[in-house]
Amino acid sequence: MNSKAKLPFELRLQDFELAMQDVYDFFFDVNVGLTQRGLERLDDFLRPAIMSGLLSDMLTASLGRHSRTLTENRYFNGHPDLVVKGVYAGDSVKAGVEGVEVKTTRKSGGAVDTHGARDHVDVRVRLRG
Repeated sequence: MNSKAKLPFELRLQDFELAMQDVYDFFFDVNVGLTQRGLERLDDFLRPAIMSGLLSDMLTASLGRHSRTLTENRYFNGHPDLVVKGVYAGDSVKAGVEGVEVKTTRKSGGAVDTHGARDHVDVRVRLRG
């Protein structure tokens, strides 16, 4: 974690740590169940693009639970992924600017594909391993 990061919307490094722990706990539990049945680990048989989307969705949901001011965007495939609570009716917006977009990548350097030029904050998580 970058302890010098300036985080928007009252996000705390602890929010990210808790979200990452939620993801690790999920994969531990699922992978133990799979390997006990003689199957491959989930992260070994999912295609990279599916894994990236799954991780983005999981991190978005978890950050929305742990954040003081953000929640998941209730609009299916809406932008940004996390919106400021109460800014949009029903916390749902097709294309808004008050919030945070969450992306994951396996690319070194952390560069991710984005939705294009929009006025928003990106949270990028680079996966290792």
